Amino acid sequence: MTKTEAVTARRWVPWPSQMTSRRMRPGPAGAKMTIAPTAQIAPSAVIGGPFRPLLGGRQVEADGEPLIAAGVWIGQFVTIGRGVTIGAGSLIEDYVGIQARTVIGERVVVAGRSWLGLGVTVGDDSVIKGHIGDGARIGARCRVTGDLIHRQIDPSQGWDDPGSEEPAPIVGDGAFVGWRAVVIGGVNIGAGAYVCSGALVTRDVPPGHIASGRNEITHPGNWPGALGKSPFFRDGPGSAPSGR
Repeated sequence: MTKTEAVTARRWVPWPSQMTSRRMRPGPAGAKMTIAPTAQIAPSAVIGGPFRPLLGGRQVEADGEPLIAAGVWIGQFVTIGRGVTIGAGSLIEDYVGIQARTVIGERVVVAGRSWLGLGVTVGDDSVIKGHIGDGARIGARCRVTGDLIHRQIDPSQGWDDPGSEEPAPIVGDGAFVGWRAVVIGGVNIGAGAYVCSGALVTRDVPPGHIASGRNEITHPGNWPGALGKSPFFRDGPGSAPSGR
């Protein structure tokens, strides 16, 4: 990050369409953050706010100030938690929620009304549109328009109990997760894999393969339709283009 400045959550941040009203809604009193001068942040965005109190009175630990790099664009009514990093040139659309300790790479698009949980990581040049559960990891050049969620294998445990934490999905570089697909639990979506819209996935998907229906895994060469011949698979796993 270059030419950054440390500001408090009560400082004004430039917003081109409202140059006479640059006010950003404050986070907690005295909260600090580092924002590049070229970042554009909507007046209604809240940056550096604390995570809600946990049931039982515990608090989520989130060390470090939010870091927002050069050229980042943040839309209206976005909420960004403590310890979040957003890489250069990324675009965060309206009504997005990004929870504490999440790290977003460079040139990432997070589409409107998406939700990224605690400690999520997103690689460079990815596009996100969906619900991304706590601790999920998404590689570079991915497009995820479905949900990455936990199994909730024992819902009798308290919602915030430490023992209720579960492994989260991992999405390899260049993979695609289609509209309203659901990936559940600590599964691996391999590099360059393609998860079809509406699919339900609870098992690993090998690199460069297609997942459809309920855990139906198919090599592109055996796929009967046009998808198997898509340029997406032409150069092997991890070669999928970004949304740019």
